[in-house]
Amino acid sequence: MPDWEQLVREHLATRGLSHSAEEDVIAELAAHLEDSCEQERTRGRSAAEARKRALANIEWRQLARRIRAAKCKEDEMNQRTRSLWMPAMVNLLVAPGLLMILQKLGVHPRVVWVGDMALVLYLPWLVTLPVFGAAGAFLAKRAQASSLHRLVVGLAPALAILGSFAVMLPLSLAIGTAHLSGFPWVYFALTIFNWVVLPSLALLAGTLPLLRKTDLRRA
Repeated sequence: MPDWEQLVREHLATRGLSHSAEEDVIAELAAHLEDSCEQERTRGRSAAEARKRALANIEWRQLARRIRAAKCKEDEMNQRTRSLWMPAMVNLLVAPGLLMILQKLGVHPRVVWVGDMALVLYLPWLVTLPVFGAAGAFLAKRAQASSLHRLVVGLAPALAILGSFAVMLPLSLAIGTAHLSGFPWVYFALTIFNWVVLPSLALLAGTLPLLRKTDLRRA
């Protein structure tokens, strides 16, 4: 019985893959070849003929290119998940979660009147946002994220609020009875300032120090 893994190793160029990924590919393909060879043996063919038929339809160079392309794409998606989506989700859960806890505890916001419009400020929450910005950017940096991804992770809570406003505004105009001229644009701008601009500035204060390109592993 041939050593299928050694045979695959000799024929298949897996340069560009990590050691673990290379071993997984070799083991999977060797198992496939072994099964194909066994099927040929059950049809009454000799061991040499069965081995020859199992190998006959494999284009090694084309297969190697496809494997490298698939693995590179998979590695890129995994890296993006680790360095962007997971830290951002943590920040999106924790920062709004603290605001909900403060509201449940009965912490009253400070109300600042701008003309006849109220600006509602949850000062204890705003004060803690630099910590969340720094924590999110730190997690992203530990996952080798780019500076842009660290910035997005650090500002994720404010960006999520901005995204919700970007969705609600067209819906309000589409299903509402008021025309553009009757929409309370000044109040809407004040709300954006209250829930997007101020939190963004607070988050940015904690995120900025983590945007440098120094490698944490060297620290």
